[in-house]
Amino acid sequence: MGDGAGQPPHLSDGEFVDALRTSVENYLAAVDQWDAAYQKYYRLPGFASRISDLAAEQQVYDARRRELERMLPRARRLCLKHAKREPFSGLLRISLGVYAPQERAASTIGRNERSVVTRCLVELHDACREWSPAETEAPQPKQSLLRRVVNYFF
Repeated sequence: MGDGAGQPPHLSDGEFVDALRTSVENYLAAVDQWDAAYQKYYRLPGFASRISDLAAEQQVYDARRRELERMLPRARRLCLKHAKREPFSGLLRISLGVYAPQERAASTIGRNERSVVTRCLVELHDACREWSPAETEAPQPKQSLLRRVVNYFF
């Protein structure tokens, strides 16, 4: 039994953020791959008959989208918990193939959206970091002035 989002219950928040980062990277790569294939075939005569050439890219895109959709509920909760703006659902509100290559040379998902998502992932990673007691320094016992001078030089 997961958390209702299709994720195993044993993932810590830090591990989930790492998995979310991987999922977002895979999704963005699938969008870029679809855009590249679309631009390659868009200007060809009989483009409608070649639309089946995009089937492989569409299948990869659909799989990555479903993977990201399953992670969204927990990502929203984490953003709420750490008072971060949630940019991940905006990634799913795109329309592939709406713009002709002459109108738009960039990807369907712009640099600004990508940077907002990346910044959120970094902030979530830092917020979810779990500190072990070994990483925190224990307070040093009070030493005499002579001991501190000796330790300073040796």
